[in-house]
This record gives sequence, C-alpha cells and structure tokens, in this order.
Amino acid sequence: MVFDVNFILEQITCKAMCKMLISVESGYELEVLQNEVAHVCEAMLAFPLRLPRTRFYKGLQARKKIMGIIGDAMSERRKGLEVECEDLLQRLLTEDEKACGETGTTARQLTDEEIKDNILTMIIAGQDTTASAMTWMVKFLDENPEVLATLMKEQLDLARKTSSKSFLTLESINDMPYASKVVKESLRLASVVPWFPRLALEDCEMEGFKIKRGWNVNVDAKSVHLDPTVYTDPNKFNPSRFDDESKVPYSFLAFGMGGRTCLGMNMAKAMMLVFLHRLTTTYRWKVIDEDSSIEKWGLFSKLKSGCPVTVTCIAENYTPRYQQ
Repeated sequence: MVFDVNFILEQITCKAMCKMLISVESGYELEVLQNEVAHVCEAMLAFPLRLPRTRFYKGLQARKKIMGIIGDAMSERRKGLEVECEDLLQRLLTEDEKACGETGTTARQLTDEEIKDNILTMIIAGQDTTASAMTWMVKFLDENPEVLATLMKEQLDLARKTSSKSFLTLESINDMPYASKVVKESLRLASVVPWFPRLALEDCEMEGFKIKRGWNVNVDAKSVHLDPTVYTDPNKFNPSRFDDESKVPYSFLAFGMGGRTCLGMNMAKAMMLVFLHRLTTTYRWKVIDEDSSIEKWGLFSKLKSGCPVTVTCIAENYTPRYQQ
C-alpha cells in the first residue's frame, strides 16, 4: 500500500497545533482547518486579485472560514458555554484581560482580530513547516542507509530503556544526540524556510551594498546552507557535520537568528524527534518516487510528489543488521 507522507504529516501536525492552540482535536472544525490552511498559504504568494477562482480569492475565503471557527470558540468561552481549556487561545483571553486590568499598567488589550490573527499565524507556521521538514527527513533517510542504520541503533537502544506503551519523556528526547543532528542536517539541506524577511532599522553597509533604513531585506538562508565555504560538500546529507557546531557560527538559519528566532523552535524540534523515534522503531519504508522537485506555489520548500512510500511494520522480535 502506498502512502503520501506529506499529506499524512500535514494532518498530524495540524491536529497537534489545533489541539495546543484552540483545543480542537477532531470533527468538522479540524477538517475545515486542515483544508483551508493550505489555501491561505497559497494565497500569500499569489497576485492580489480579488476575482473568483483565483488563488488569492480562495485564500481570502479560506481565511474567513478559519477566522469564523476561532471567533466562535472565543464567543463560547466568554459566554461560559465551553469548558475552560488549557490552550493558547484561553491564555490570550484571560491573561490579556488580567494584564490590562492591573493598576498602573500601560498594556493595551488585544482586539479580537489580533487574537484570531495570532492563532492563524501559529497554525500556519507550526503545520506546514514541520510537516514539510519531516517529509524531507523520510526522503533523506531512505537515500542514506548508513545514516538510517546509525539512527536506528540509537533509537532502538533508547526504546529498550522505556516501556513500549509509555510516552516519550523530555529526558528521553534529550537523550537523542544523533537524531538531533539528523534533524539539523535535514533542515539545512531542505531549507524548508528558504528566506527570511527583515526590516532595516538603520542605514548600514554590507560587502559594499548600502542598505537604507526602512528597507525590506530578505535573508537568503538556502544560499548560506549550501555555501561550500561554510559547509564542506554541502549537497551531501551528513548529520555528523554537526559534531562540532562551533566551527562556523551563525551559519544554521533554519529557525532564523537573534531576536526574531522562531518562537516554536523547541516545540518543532521535539515533534520531529518524537516522529523520528516512532518512525525508526516501528516501521521500515521505501520511497517510490525519488523526484526532488519543489511544489511551485508552496510558501515553504515542499516536495511536489508528497514523497509516496511503501511501509511495513517491524516485528516485535526484529533484530537490526548491526546486531546480527
């Protein structure tokens, strides 16, 4: 049986984000969010024509549906119709009101539109990027059996230390040094977010180019990640290149850098490590379409093929080759 890896991972990551942000785990609302977020992402790179059937128009309509779902959740919570949830939406509703109610504070309460915009931004940022990155990992590991064997050894050894029915703990996630390098190398080689928009706060000059205050500047992360003067043999998938991360500082830009570093960096890393653990200790797979073409209208570097694979489950008494 053939599985579309990217499609499945988008469902998994969307469900995880929606549960964390607005406590939606299943049903019609989750299905709508999964379908419409893709249209919103496509519209971000579309020519802004408000004409029916255009990508931009579809994105606007999708955004309305998503905002409607978030708005309904906000109304129900304020009316006390929904059991109080421990999620980001609840924090934005309660903590924001609490901060603005404190004596002497100058804080401005977020508007409903700002709250909904924040939630939508985080759904998009957490779903597409993480799913795309994990899809690339599946492809890279399939193409590099030596790396996969090393990763399997680490993960199977870790699995023997824990109960097969228990969840991974934070301590277990921190005990994955090689898997962490696999994550970093996948993010470097794939460059899921290939560029970062930044605003120049003051006049400056870089390598002879004068940049004026107020200019919008794109940081080309992909060029840095594939620069042979920064990374030796940059097109080779080699997690061990991160054995010494102090060699070239500021050269790994998968999550940005400085004060604008991705807020969800640690959560994304944790999701990827859990995914790698479950994948390598439970399944064997084979990619059946090796096409590395990037989706034309994707906001992020997403495999056009979706990375179709055939999958088999590992038997409970499975013994990897390095132990035979």
